[in-house]
Amino acid sequence: MKYIKIGIWCSLLLFSVQLAVSQENKPVKTVIAKENGGYIIKRDGQPYFIKGAGGTNYMDRLKAYGGNSIRTWSPQNADKILDEAQRLGLTVTLGLDVRAERHGFDYNNPELVAQQLEGIRKTVLQYRNHPALLAWGIGNELNLHYSNPKVWDAVNDIAAMIHELDPNHLVTTMLAGINQKEFDYIQEKCPAIDLIAVQVYGGLASVPEQIKRVGWKKPYIVTEWGPTGHWEVTQTPWSASIEENSSEKAAVYKSRYEASIGKDNHCLGSYVFLWGQKQERTPTWYGLFTEAGEENAVVDVMEYLWSKKWPANRSPQVSSLLLDGKKAADFVYVEPGKTYPVAVSVNDLDGDKLTTRWELLHESTDLKEGGDREERPKAIPGRIAAEGEQHTQLTAPAEEGAYRLFVYVSDGHNNVATANIPFYVTANKSNISAAGTKNTYRFSSDPIWADEFNYEGLPDTTKWSYDVGSKYNGWGNNEDQYYVASSSKNSIVGKGVLKIKALKESKGGKPYTSARLVSKGKGDFLYGRFEARAKLPKGRGTWPAIWMLPTESTYGNWPNSGEIDILEHVGYDQDVLHISTHTQAYNHNINTQKTATKKVAGVSDVFHLYRVDWTPEYIKGFIDDQEIFSVENEHKSFAEWPFDQKFHWLLNLAIGGNWGGKNGIDERAFPAVFEIDYVRVYELLP
Repeated sequence: MKYIKIGIWCSLLLFSVQLAVSQENKPVKTVIAKENGGYIIKRDGQPYFIKGAGGTNYMDRLKAYGGNSIRTWSPQNADKILDEAQRLGLTVTLGLDVRAERHGFDYNNPELVAQQLEGIRKTVLQYRNHPALLAWGIGNELNLHYSNPKVWDAVNDIAAMIHELDPNHLVTTMLAGINQKEFDYIQEKCPAIDLIAVQVYGGLASVPEQIKRVGWKKPYIVTEWGPTGHWEVTQTPWSASIEENSSEKAAVYKSRYEASIGKDNHCLGSYVFLWGQKQERTPTWYGLFTEAGEENAVVDVMEYLWSKKWPANRSPQVSSLLLDGKKAADFVYVEPGKTYPVAVSVNDLDGDKLTTRWELLHESTDLKEGGDREERPKAIPGRIAAEGEQHTQLTAPAEEGAYRLFVYVSDGHNNVATANIPFYVTANKSNISAAGTKNTYRFSSDPIWADEFNYEGLPDTTKWSYDVGSKYNGWGNNEDQYYVASSSKNSIVGKGVLKIKALKESKGGKPYTSARLVSKGKGDFLYGRFEARAKLPKGRGTWPAIWMLPTESTYGNWPNSGEIDILEHVGYDQDVLHISTHTQAYNHNINTQKTATKKVAGVSDVFHLYRVDWTPEYIKGFIDDQEIFSVENEHKSFAEWPFDQKFHWLLNLAIGGNWGGKNGIDERAFPAVFEIDYVRVYELLP
């Protein structure tokens, strides 16, 4: 009888274990519902807002600080990650390996595409019933440096397959930025995805507006957001991006989140980047932790945003880092082997005893894109006099080149403040640009003049007038268009964009019409930062330009009084961009113009940022915040430097002409459309 009872007990125990396992492997139904004019996730019937982070390190801390979800970039180690998330009460947006065109994948090869789909099918079957699963993420930034729209067909096929196998979880794909072209493709080609995921950094605060502008009606999440990106910040003359310190990062994380994710009822939550540490441009740029697991001030901010409570012990606050009395924005140059003072200023809100450590690295040269793995530069020892002090000395390396000095200030409670300063070692002072040796220039953080084109109708007459006709033998270039004024056919604002259109129609003896907007008398400037975000027309014969001319021809007619070309593009040389200046001594008529070119893929498919920084000592040109052009004031005469007078904007789309029509005009290019998202002017600060 005893053995029978034991047998029955064992059977019952086995049944209980099997029941528990079956319950653990039961998926949690997740759907999107409309509510209060927006959207909401319902998970197991309950509202669920994603308070997440990208990365799988320190998941226990994320839970303790009020987070509820993690995001991965692939299914690698998914068993372990999902189980740990379930133990902690977290969910997972599980990344699926989808090959990117920038890594060599060919979406014109149906066999490769089918193999990829089958591999993903196996992953979905393996993990679809895990109770920690929240959503599937199809690839990562597949729109980065791509050209083949068939990738979106593949994305939809994957999404449709997932829904067939797994009706319980959401499906999305992660985009780099918010661009009209990708959203148009996805709305057309990807009906099977449930929501879109976007990844933005400095532009996070404007995401709700941008989402509306591109016409996206479904909900969205932000699967990567963080500090100002390395492509968005000021660069030194040797092309080193200037990183925010940990306190500056904490401030922008908080303000940008509260302006967008925290209040947009179409946003279902986000994954902050990066819940861990990685080398990307620097060892500290994107990680919220050091390699030793110390937490910077951004972790404090995330705990506040997730839980509405600040941590009991706060991270130290860094206010400045100086090398030879200079900030990073001063573009610091030092001589080989010489010794210079360095100092960091840090405050601790809790009055904790602080400890300091310094690290000197070569400037990173293993630079990748899209978060691809980079090698960390090796540390250079023995150059800091007192490594534990906040005020000490640096002996510059003997080898010329670019370096970066890092400082870490810890409070003894696993909290840390971080900062770094790039500098350049050189013995030849004559090789140092004017920006580094004569004056350091700064610009206002907010525009002093701008047109965001956030209205409907004709361009704002308080900011813009028109050049009209076809004067001076086709505007001095034998151009083939006639410029018209105040015509909605040729210049119209809508959905946040100015469109300048060139049409094949005869007027004034010319076979085409177009528009040329000028800010003369309404926006005239001496020095400043001038930027415009634009998408260019495509087609042989098109010649779009964003440029500046003097408001008063103080030194005489062109080219004596100067010209600044922020952007030029000719359609027969697709994707090749030009930034130039013209003066009496340096102009294209005598083949001495100061100019630079750069090939950028997809300038007619997506918006890019074009900019010049104009100061008394130099004019520098940038594309997507990467410097490609620089001309210095030689301090001779107006013939070399007439750029000490007020200039104004010109926005136009020319057709044909000596340069634009060099290889003829393709009639299939019409109507040709030049789109400008905004123009902004930032003041040169004293």
